[in-house]
Amino acid sequence: MLSRYERLKAELRAENIDAAVIISPANTIYFSGTYIMTQADIPERLAITVLPVNGEPAIIACGIEKNTVDSETWIADKRYYVEFQESPIAFLVDLIRERGLTDARIGIELGYLTASYYQQLIELAPELDLVNCKRAFERVRMIKEPQEIEILANAANITRIAMEKGIQEVHPGCTEREFANIVKTYMLTGGLADIDFFVMGAGEKSPLVHALPTDNIMSDGDQMRMDFGGVTNERYLSDFARTIMIGELNPKYVDVYTKMCETQEEIFSHIREGVTASELFRVCSDGMKKRGLPFSIPHIGHSLGIECHEFPMLSPVEDFALQENMVFNIEPVVMTEGRMFHFEDLVLVKKNGFEILSNTQVDPGLLRIV
Repeated sequence: MLSRYERLKAELRAENIDAAVIISPANTIYFSGTYIMTQADIPERLAITVLPVNGEPAIIACGIEKNTVDSETWIADKRYYVEFQESPIAFLVDLIRERGLTDARIGIELGYLTASYYQQLIELAPELDLVNCKRAFERVRMIKEPQEIEILANAANITRIAMEKGIQEVHPGCTEREFANIVKTYMLTGGLADIDFFVMGAGEKSPLVHALPTDNIMSDGDQMRMDFGGVTNERYLSDFARTIMIGELNPKYVDVYTKMCETQEEIFSHIREGVTASELFRVCSDGMKKRGLPFSIPHIGHSLGIECHEFPMLSPVEDFALQENMVFNIEPVVMTEGRMFHFEDLVLVKKNGFEILSNTQVDPGLLRIV
């Protein structure tokens, strides 16, 4: 955790920020080392981590969370407020004044702080110079540490293997729900702590971006799209997608599938340190078009970690250059023949190439329920 703090200090200095105020669950986990479940479930129950460039860090949390924070965080200065009786924002203002930071430039997660809490902060300390420091956090988290890479790779493979096992236990005529329940069970028994999301759509449901598994029948001769992921004990995510053929192969669907595999291989071949996110997007766009496939998606992938969409996104407007030990989900998507076709694999950026963390082969192979 201290190395993360030191890297954050460097980013803050580069932006002339004197202290960072962390509020989001993801950055709380990453920088303070504690997982406070209710941060996401009850946004009003704020947890605030203050990381100054000079001086000691501190964490403010609801008294209900004291046992958790005391046992997990590395931060020595821990302060607890009584819910409904004391304001976490008042605790923050007191801390800022105590540390002599009222005239400093304070970086804060303005994108996560609610309007009511922001209003309270301005009323209690109108003199504060508040700036959004989201990018500083993102730049620290975008380079994955060795243990993060190992956790993410393990989670990705648990997710993939759960799907592969599930395919062996269903057949055309089964429902999406039956298949989904089998895969979810294998994800949990395989070592994941929870299911984060589970999108499944067979046949005409496949174009629904966030379709949930239902009693919809997986019909012979059709296809199905899966996009799903879990959560590790360390709160890192998996995110994996495949298009699966059901029963008798439809030549049109197989043709689209094959062309998408070729395009994905082309994307992989360009991944290395120094290539920009927008370059990879153009490789995918050009690859789809030259193979006669329609292309209309806003991005072709994203970084992954404690959050599903981390910086940078692989979009046409992102000219940020890839760096060694970044981790990305590469996910070309095509809508054609009234169906959605979707692959998604986890890839590690290396100095002179890449490594697929979620799959042993560049070509994922044709998956089929029989």
